[in-house]
Amino acid sequence: MDQHSAHERVLYEDVMRQLSGDGAPAQRLLLPLTLDFGPAELDAIDAHRELLERVGFEIEPFSGRSIVVHTAPNPHPRFEAGRCLQELVADLAGGRFGGWQNRLERFAATYACRAAIKAGQALDAGEMRELVLRLLTATLPAHDVHGRPSLVQLPKEELERRFGRA
Repeated sequence: MDQHSAHERVLYEDVMRQLSGDGAPAQRLLLPLTLDFGPAELDAIDAHRELLERVGFEIEPFSGRSIVVHTAPNPHPRFEAGRCLQELVADLAGGRFGGWQNRLERFAATYACRAAIKAGQALDAGEMRELVLRLLTATLPAHDVHGRPSLVQLPKEELERRFGRA
């Protein structure tokens, strides 16, 4: 299993439900984040404010090129809200979206990719187990939002051959 691809798939399906429902649970930040953006990124924040709120980012203008983030999603314990928001906004500022449904899918895919656990990040046994269970309940567990496999199944004979047991 590719943990990044698996988590990306799980998050994408969660976000699509949140965007069409009541939104995501968000965590109020004890110390709000202050982030600086360029003009195109600030325009992207304004244009996609509702989507950002639906995934858990409560944002308000601060001063000049700065914004303050009061709430953020919390998809996993190692989530870096500031970095994720900066990458997400940069992607939104640089992209062109088609109709509403395409925009929702693109936004959900971009968020899922940026928020997912990274490849090679160490997970404890409980986190691994939870990720596997969540992936197995996904609608399309075999692939992430980019079409890459999330998991690969090898026959027992192939594993035995690779380990010199055949």
